Amino acid sequence: MGSIYNKENLESKIATMSLEKVENLHVLADFDKTFTKATEINGKKISSLIGQLRAGGYLTTNYSEDSNALFKHYGPFEHDQTISRPDRLKLMEEWWIKHTELLINSRLNKRDMDDVVSKNYIKLRPGVDIFLNLLKKYKVPIVIMSGAPAYMIQKQLELAGLLSDNIHIIANWYEYDQAGYVINYKKPVIHSLNKHETTVRQFPFFDQLRERRNVILLGDQIDDLGMIEGFDYKNLLTIGFANEKTDEEKFADKFDILITENNDFGFINNILVNICLG
Repeated sequence: MGSIYNKENLESKIATMSLEKVENLHVLADFDKTFTKATEINGKKISSLIGQLRAGGYLTTNYSEDSNALFKHYGPFEHDQTISRPDRLKLMEEWWIKHTELLINSRLNKRDMDDVVSKNYIKLRPGVDIFLNLLKKYKVPIVIMSGAPAYMIQKQLELAGLLSDNIHIIANWYEYDQAGYVINYKKPVIHSLNKHETTVRQFPFFDQLRERRNVILLGDQIDDLGMIEGFDYKNLLTIGFANEKTDEEKFADKFDILITENNDFGFINNILVNICLG
């Protein structure tokens, strides 16, 4: 099928946003499984940048066992809607801090991240290059918000020739020693539930977004919709990536558009062109 949407609702939103100048637009996006497609490494399905480090055996031998134990404990809470959002936020922050400390203790090195990205195990979806180049052409700011290592996102975009000044990455930045080993992390720790625009206010580029009140939001989880929290937007177009069949029903009434079957950015790019050209 490729995409699911309410035609009347979508056409109305595109028409409304097209009437506004492109100077009023900005984009919020997740990275893993939104800009990227899952792949297999050594027979295992890998869908995240951190997953590549684990699957590739770059870290100390206890890393896989310890990170899996954290996942088994905290993972079930991540999308459990029976738990209040504040409680889930607290649990996710605990998880990400413990996992970051585990990465430090497991001797994560910048050269390992370079090696993983250079092997291009996880590829950008077809059409992402067109999407980002359109945003660059029309000088539309895009904020990528992710719980992944910021350095790896930056590196992947750089190697693809897509890193530009209008791209702002809010993810997990690390501090390194002279040998390239991670020794600390910068706050705030970004995880799956605190990717919201109230976090963006802490960064200097927020002034670029303040008056851009038309927003396109892209994510692969319902909680990615929280990226818009705290922002005084005028028009919002939400695009969800239902990467698994089971996601389609869960996402159906949450996003304006569902991209299904691990599809590409072709449909999204057509919409972006219509909005940018007015």
